[in-house]
Amino acid sequence: QPNTYFPIDTMRRYSYLYMFPLRLVLALPGMAVSQVDDAAADNREQVAKEVEEQLIAPCCWRQPLSQHYSGTAEKMKDDLRQMLADGQTHEEIIDHYKAMYGERILSSPPNTGFNRMAYLLTPLMFLTGAGLIFLTLRRWRTGRLNRVVATTATGPEKDPRHQDRIDAELKQFD
Repeated sequence: QPNTYFPIDTMRRYSYLYMFPLRLVLALPGMAVSQVDDAAADNREQVAKEVEEQLIAPCCWRQPLSQHYSGTAEKMKDDLRQMLADGQTHEEIIDHYKAMYGERILSSPPNTGFNRMAYLLTPLMFLTGAGLIFLTLRRWRTGRLNRVVATTATGPEKDPRHQDRIDAELKQFD
């Protein structure tokens, strides 16, 4: 016996209205997973760029890996991204390359042991140089001001060695 309260045609029409939100809710987890994958890929790329900045290209030992485009550097960049895709961390990748090439592969020395001197002496030398420049400029400025004040107050200075000669020449013209 057919339902007279809700005819079948009406149910079919309303079923589309109910199915759309249901499909949307079911599709959200798939979209969320793809967004998480995109975020993870972006994070891996950011970590890869940080590691590239911290490593020196071993073919010439002059530039960071991120600025070098030789075959060796490109291979290292690919290997680095593969390690990140395999789940290795930033520190593990750095340790891998340090074990392979030594600390020379790092673009800046680690802040431990004797290398700490580079981190301590650099600002110390900068401050010392700035202080010397400040003191020198201050002395020059005060010396110049004192000379200007002295000459304007007393007139030009007379050299006693030449005073006799000046007086003799002036007497000749009188």
